[in-house]
Amino acid sequence: MSEVDQYIEEVVKRGDEGSELLAAKCAPTLRNSEYVDIVREGMNGLAVLRVPEDYDVVVHSSVGDPKILDPAEHAASLVDRLYEDAKRINAIPLGFANVIDASTGKKDVIEKIADALVSKSIDYRIAIMNGELAILGSRINCDANVSGTMLSIIHRNNDSDEIYTILGIGEVPAAAFNPKGKAVYINSDGVGTKTEFYERASKNGYKYHLALWDSLAMKLDDTAKSGAIPMVVHDIVERNGNIYGWDLDHYAFRISQDLGYFGYWLYHEDVEERLKGWDENEFAFNVSGSAVSVIDEERLKNPLVPEAGDYLIAIRGKPNPRSNGITDKRRIMVEKFGKRWHETEEGKRFLEFLASPSILLFPVFYPLIESDSVTSVYHMSGGAFNGKLAKPLAKQGLYVRLDDIFPPDPREIALAEFSNMPLEVAYAKWPMGNDGFVTTKYPDKALAKIASVGYGVEARVVGLVGKPADGRTGIELVGIKASDGKNVYFSGR
Repeated sequence: MSEVDQYIEEVVKRGDEGSELLAAKCAPTLRNSEYVDIVREGMNGLAVLRVPEDYDVVVHSSVGDPKILDPAEHAASLVDRLYEDAKRINAIPLGFANVIDASTGKKDVIEKIADALVSKSIDYRIAIMNGELAILGSRINCDANVSGTMLSIIHRNNDSDEIYTILGIGEVPAAAFNPKGKAVYINSDGVGTKTEFYERASKNGYKYHLALWDSLAMKLDDTAKSGAIPMVVHDIVERNGNIYGWDLDHYAFRISQDLGYFGYWLYHEDVEERLKGWDENEFAFNVSGSAVSVIDEERLKNPLVPEAGDYLIAIRGKPNPRSNGITDKRRIMVEKFGKRWHETEEGKRFLEFLASPSILLFPVFYPLIESDSVTSVYHMSGGAFNGKLAKPLAKQGLYVRLDDIFPPDPREIALAEFSNMPLEVAYAKWPMGNDGFVTTKYPDKALAKIASVGYGVEARVVGLVGKPADGRTGIELVGIKASDGKNVYFSGR
């Protein structure tokens, strides 16, 4: 294989191709509902719901029938369940977002799932509002597990501004809220294979609940990029056995109460043999779902966009690997320390880092956006410096030389060294000590606002956004040397 390692070649590349395929197939369903407004078209487009004034939004989740192995039938059963649950509480289903956790991401499997979702959406006249495709490898013990979150509306019969629950759907109630005339947006994501680290760590004490922070960070930090304000997060906790579900529910409630931005609900499902742990005799769980937000008209008309002349600020919190690029870290630990690496003294030292939850940046991003202190925000997950920073900057025709970014945790450097991974590969998929970035015209104002949040993060100016230099867009990491001896550079193209 070339210098592009196995993860980027098989996981990121396949995932991107599959995501493009899903987007192309599902896009026509957006016309199934008169309440859908396509603000921006394309792969990175934005579709929102325009809810009638006297209706509230209802949010609930489900999974495809775990007993159905055929991927198309399994996906179709998800839409059936979501639609029937909405009808059960007398809500009007409008659209849903899906999460496809695949074992390999083979094109023919993704096509079957997409066709099934689209077919059912046409039958029910509902839109596929968004989706997420993740390649979880051997942790998925079938072609794919498909879950989803439905957006429905129900006639308002109270004047409360509070998020409330509607009983009638199994053990997990639907959540409902008044959007107050704002556009409604939904985005989906999950923890991915990082849950394995929490499974291993829980051998010495309960750690499963920490995965909720990763799930929130993956969704809410994306939500922030559109300037949306989260109202409800509905996560699906899949498992292959018993887990202290009440503890997870209680922790989710605590998070939502402490942050105060949104309501947080968990839907639990035992998917049995469809999910596989690090050993065939070990427990496994998975967390994914959707965030439902509102966006005001002014933000829709004026999206966050970086410009030449902006300053770039790096942000970091407690050392953590975030929740992407984990497949390689899992493989490296097994190759270096053996299958039961978490039981070794050296393995435990690494596990302390690997089982640290992602820093949720939304509580930092939100006040920056609200105070007009920033022009754009970024978090280092799902492609890290290349996919999450270089590409969006290059899309605007911009280039930045990053100098004095935060250094990676020594254990993250060691993981790269264990596998002889060049730095251009490591920075393409791992956060390497930097949780996120923001661009701003007023660096002093932004730094002061970050400090005032009191969230325990550090921040500093690391670059000046400019026009392409010698035809180069994207980012250059000054002082971080690639295998060719030059600074690590990502064009973002």
